[in-house]
Amino acid sequence: MALRRKTGAAPAAGGRSNGAGPRGRTRPGATGRAKSDTAEAKPKRLKQMWAVFTLTRQRDPKLLPLMLAALLGPLVVGILIGLLLGGIALWTLLGLLIGLLIALNTFSRRVQKTAYAEIEGKPGAAAGGVERMRGDWRLTAPVQVNRNQDLVSRVVSRAGVILIAEGRGRGPRDLLGAEVRRVKKVIGDAPLHDIIIGNGPGEVPLPKLQSTLMRKPRVLKKDQVNALDRKLKAIGGVAMPVPKGPMPRNIPRGGRMR
Repeated sequence: MALRRKTGAAPAAGGRSNGAGPRGRTRPGATGRAKSDTAEAKPKRLKQMWAVFTLTRQRDPKLLPLMLAALLGPLVVGILIGLLLGGIALWTLLGLLIGLLIALNTFSRRVQKTAYAEIEGKPGAAAGGVERMRGDWRLTAPVQVNRNQDLVSRVVSRAGVILIAEGRGRGPRDLLGAEVRRVKKVIGDAPLHDIIIGNGPGEVPLPKLQSTLMRKPRVLKKDQVNALDRKLKAIGGVAMPVPKGPMPRNIPRGGRMR
């Protein structure tokens, strides 16, 4: 009888008689909520992709023809190989899958190209491109700016310190030179790179900025990046341009000079 009582009490002690699982397992209710959230997220993603496709198609007439060519090309090749070698169903399916992958890749590239075309030439476009990059890219923007809205942004990463100038004319180069002199006093022997955004000789086009940064050699460790970031933050941020000459005095509340 004693043995039976112990055996009967074991499920209650383990807490399994009420249907609860062992510690560490997901509860049935939590699993149901997770599946529900995932099911709700899929329509939202599809709506977002359709909105992006519609907007990009309006601004890029080549989008749809290129995607169709990317999809149908591998599909036709797969059908032809299936007719010649046999197993047409398998080759057709394979061609369709490859075509879908190429079409999605084409869509992604055209969306990115259209987005860059929209922001190219606007102040802060390069900084916006850096913000969308994956990885440890510590952006400070701007660190130099002038009245014409030419500006310089600073990036601290495992590649060292990267200064990115954007604007027109000599303004970005002058700002870049001033920031290079300021940064060199702080960073010591750390690598220093400078980039000017543009389409001229020695300049980097905005759509190629991310790939240019990714190709920079990683020479610093994480603790070195942290120390370098602290040093650069200590020198302060941007100094906004102030008109030269004496400051006006005796300005009434209405804002008119006396």
